[in-house]
Amino acid sequence: MIIQSLKPLAIALMLALLPLSVSTVSAGSDNDNHHHNHAFPPPPLVGVNKYKYTVGDRGPGGGFIFFVDYYNQYPGFTYLEAAPTGIAPVVWCNLTETSIPAVAGWSAKGVGKGQANTTAMLGVCTSGAANEADLYLTRTKSDWFLPSLGEAKLMYNNLLEAGVGNFESDVYWSSTEFGSNFAWLQNFVNGDQVHVGNKGDTFGVRAVRAF
Repeated sequence: MIIQSLKPLAIALMLALLPLSVSTVSAGSDNDNHHHNHAFPPPPLVGVNKYKYTVGDRGPGGGFIFFVDYYNQYPGFTYLEAAPTGIAPVVWCNLTETSIPAVAGWSAKGVGKGQANTTAMLGVCTSGAANEADLYLTRTKSDWFLPSLGEAKLMYNNLLEAGVGNFESDVYWSSTEFGSNFAWLQNFVNGDQVHVGNKGDTFGVRAVRAF
């Protein structure tokens, strides 16, 4: 009788010890994607050769890819390519005391601003860094421009620091103005960004293109 009365208790104990199911977040849920999307570049789209190049590759203009827009932040382009060679030092603009408001301020420093900056400079300057970048030709590409300060910094970080790009240990103009007499420079010796470049001084130019 004692043994029979213990059977229900034993069964209850066995059931209590069985592992409980644990609810988990599926791999395709919003929470999981939010956690992982920014850790790694997304895979190429199926059937679309979206990411043909990676940073450091030779681009279609014969230069070096220094930026890939993995997260579709820039609708006008996917890649930024630095020209394969530099341009001899020139002044920033032949009008050394003329301000160009469209290329001044915080927004003109950003990645993706170099082409618009260059267009604005070409409307004012008849010679100088933007003009030389615009005239740069290599292979069949003729869409080169003077990089913004942010784009110049990416060239330093992603190319020069990796030993890629054939850069001189020099200071290069950006297309970002600091004031009526000065423009921002990217130092390719130590990575500093300086605004003491008098527009009439001569510094190096490395053209870039977006595609």
